Amino acid sequence: LSAPPLSAPPGAPFLPGLSAPPAPADDELEGMVGGSATMREVFAQARRVAPSEATLLILGEGGTGKETLARAMHRLSPRRHRPFVPVYCEAIPETRIEGELFGCERGALPGAHTARAGLCEAAEGGTLLLNDVAELPTRVQARLLRFLQTGEVRRVGASRARHVDVRLIATTHRDLVQRVRDGSFLSDLYFRLRLHEIRLPPLRQRPGDAVRIAESLLRRHAWAMAQAPLTLSAEARAAVAAAPWPGNVRELENAVHRAIVLAERGEIAPAHLGLDASSPPPVPPADALEAEPPSDSLEGYFRRFVLEHQAALTETEIARRLGISRKTLWERRQRLGIPRARS
Repeated sequence: LSAPPLSAPPGAPFLPGLSAPPAPADDELEGMVGGSATMREVFAQARRVAPSEATLLILGEGGTGKETLARAMHRLSPRRHRPFVPVYCEAIPETRIEGELFGCERGALPGAHTARAGLCEAAEGGTLLLNDVAELPTRVQARLLRFLQTGEVRRVGASRARHVDVRLIATTHRDLVQRVRDGSFLSDLYFRLRLHEIRLPPLRQRPGDAVRIAESLLRRHAWAMAQAPLTLSAEARAAVAAAPWPGNVRELENAVHRAIVLAERGEIAPAHLGLDASSPPPVPPADALEAEPPSDSLEGYFRRFVLEHQAALTETEIARRLGISRKTLWERRQRLGIPRARS
């Protein structure tokens, strides 16, 4: 999706094989769509901070577009023609993360048959993105802090350090202040990361943006396929606007992709999106309502969604609909005390 004229704008919400013309400038940032007041402020803040060389911390719930925003800011920076290297901290085993980030010399780690550079060096001159930075082990946090302080990395097993010119952006959905309090995240690293901080609001706090994003995705599909765009019916627009979207933009993108496949042409109905235009959400069982979080909180939405769908959907399907991983689904079940349905 790189060659004009059918290339998607950088950072555009992704649908496999789809691309489109850019959205109106006042409602977008490098392909990110958002006309609500909260997102306009996020876009303005991002434009101010993008040219800076300082580290940046992007906060927000899962699926709000933290990595997409990081990519947009890289493209708006003086480093745009240099590498953008994303690292998914949660996905790398604890025994490998140090070598992956900082590199290692031959024989310094199991399986290290040759010396190799780490991802910090791979990002030379560009931007290093640490997704889920809160998941880093404490010893790796200490090495990361030293890297930020000195601009140097020392490969595992090496005797000398190497200077690396990298801008660091970190993201997390965790409460880092609480992590600092409980000792699982270094306070010095926290303050070093948040020289600049941008907080992405959840989709439920972005009035009108769910419909804007859905319609933008439909326009992108039409542009790619050189055909008249699918449209949302009045009922579908109302359903999209009213849905809580606990998985945020990621969940909405999945729903629109599903609707494009099912509707084929013409008008999209709520059913194509997996939404119900008429029936109110079922009330959870009485024993599930004890200590339930407020209905307008993410936890409240998450609890209701899981309890309503776990009898009919597998854990993998529930996680996909929410736009999260199975691991995250399991963690939230444990934290909120939501038992799995007995088969």
